[in-house]
Amino acid sequence: MRFFKKYKKLIAFAVCGVSTFLVSFVSYWLFSTVIFSGILNGGILTIASNTVAEILAITFAFITNKLFVFESKSFRFLVLISEAGSFALARAGTSLLNTGLMWLFVDILSLKEYELLVKVLVNAIIVVLNFVLSEFLVFRKKHVHHFARILLNEGVEYYACIPLSKCKITKPYLLFKNGFDKDANVIVMLFPYRTKTKAENLTAYASVKDYHAYVEGLSRKLEEYVLRKYPTAQFKVFSDHSPIDEVHAACVSGLGFMGDNGLLINEKYSSFVFVGECITSLTPKQLGLVYADEEEWRTCLHCGKCKESCPSSCIQTDEDGKDASNKRICLSAITQKKGELSEEEKELIIKYGSIWGCDVCQNVCPYTKNAKYTPIKFFIDSAIDVLDNKTLTGMSSEEFNSRPFAWRGYETISRNVQIWEEARAKKQAGQASEAETGTQSEQAEVQNTTEASENE
Repeated sequence: MRFFKKYKKLIAFAVCGVSTFLVSFVSYWLFSTVIFSGILNGGILTIASNTVAEILAITFAFITNKLFVFESKSFRFLVLISEAGSFALARAGTSLLNTGLMWLFVDILSLKEYELLVKVLVNAIIVVLNFVLSEFLVFRKKHVHHFARILLNEGVEYYACIPLSKCKITKPYLLFKNGFDKDANVIVMLFPYRTKTKAENLTAYASVKDYHAYVEGLSRKLEEYVLRKYPTAQFKVFSDHSPIDEVHAACVSGLGFMGDNGLLINEKYSSFVFVGECITSLTPKQLGLVYADEEEWRTCLHCGKCKESCPSSCIQTDEDGKDASNKRICLSAITQKKGELSEEEKELIIKYGSIWGCDVCQNVCPYTKNAKYTPIKFFIDSAIDVLDNKTLTGMSSEEFNSRPFAWRGYETISRNVQIWEEARAKKQAGQASEAETGTQSEQAEVQNTTEASENE
């Protein structure tokens, strides 16, 4: 297993290389001996058959290399065009070399009787050259601008730059405090957080550590790089407590769209994303970026599933289709209330089994069906599968304060855990009672059957 992890890329490339060779080999044989045979001959037959085989092989190779070898995770249009273009150019070059070598050995050097063996040897050379070109030219994560490299290394796949003038300013004093003017630029970032760990009684964002700690670490790395290179620049990373409307900025920058549930929905991670942004006096060019294309990739389907499934029916729209939700009665808001809860509020916690937050509208959204899990190690390593009283009381102060529910205080989350545990204990007792009653009934039935047999 350790060997596989260490050489994962080389192994994956070898598998894809063999598969690509088989596509090229079978295609070449098919076209040279069946499809083009009798139509073309000599060097033209060799060149035509090999060219068609290489076109098919290049298409197959791009898909498999992107997905399984170099794991290029971006499917944005501009990224795809760039990767596909550079991949096609690189493979076209090696294909021309491939065809030239085949023509040289098969026709010029008269090695026709060893044609298939020559094909194997030539393709082995081409495979090695293709790996080098793909690693250092096509999927060159290590060779992007250092600012973007920091983001990619931290698992931030979705980011985009827009002028501050396109954002909705909600806290102008934060701009003034940090020395930003109207000509500043904003790099919006998305942080996917959903993990494969399915928490029994926590919403996805509450089962992992507070994302502000992750953003703080990312912020230090970005600021260290930027201010070292541009000492006089204004640069600040914000998340949550921000001078702009973060969701609006993410929509404007093309990173997602607003769903009827009031959440940002991204093409890959659905609504399981946090939003943060860098605001800076630097230009996109200085950071190796360009202004984002403002076209949104999709829009909300308005299917109504989030409204229908909402535990408290808080998701509403007005006559103009604008958000008119009553967030105060949202189950997420109820779990965050201090003091005593009403019986109705307790019943919602019990019914939906959530002691903090609510993912119902997110889980029923059609875009969540194929949503991917986060690649960010911070979230993966910190996920817990349940928060019961034993886990809660066993947390150190440091561990508790690292969790998203800590800001509301120990009493609130402890109250919710108590409600959930009492309901679970009651349910388990009921199930045990039913099981015992069922066993007694079975025993009585057996006894009656035995007595009846004895009487006979």
